[in-house]
Amino acid sequence: MHVKKRIGAAVCLLLGVIIATFMAGREANPPDRDRETMSASEEQIQEPTGMFKWNDKEVWSVEWEGRNQSWILQRERAAAEESMLGSGWLLNGSKLPVSQAESRLRKLRELGQDGGTRRASSLSHEVIVGTITVTLSQLEEPEVFLIAVEPDHSEQVWILRSGDPLAYSVSKNAYLQLERMQ
Repeated sequence: MHVKKRIGAAVCLLLGVIIATFMAGREANPPDRDRETMSASEEQIQEPTGMFKWNDKEVWSVEWEGRNQSWILQRERAAAEESMLGSGWLLNGSKLPVSQAESRLRKLRELGQDGGTRRASSLSHEVIVGTITVTLSQLEEPEVFLIAVEPDHSEQVWILRSGDPLAYSVSKNAYLQLERMQ
């Protein structure tokens, strides 16, 4: 009987250590609020994703290659050389008011905040319908985002970020509105 008590105490101690270790790990690594983990079905997640994370002052250029229209938003070279604080912007080579450039950048950032995510590998026969290339002042290489649709669900638009295992759902109306901006 004395042995049973010792075994019982050892089991309780072991369970206590396991629970304490588990709880310490959770406190040391709080969940990432920007990207929730995939649900059991690995489908839609309702939390905003915030895939486009940058400060507008860091943006050197944005190139939009869409199915229906393409455009390039870039800082004027003189403004860019003044430590990115200058206010000169060009749209397809023509001067653009700062407010319109900032509005376009804001709408692009907001594009990635409306929908959820799912594993990019779960997309079925996706078709790439465009690209978004963003060049930031502090990066040597531009960041490329692919715009995809599934033939069976063409009302749903997905953005695939280079090197990211997730596909980001975006509003088709917001996507088309941004593509058509001139």
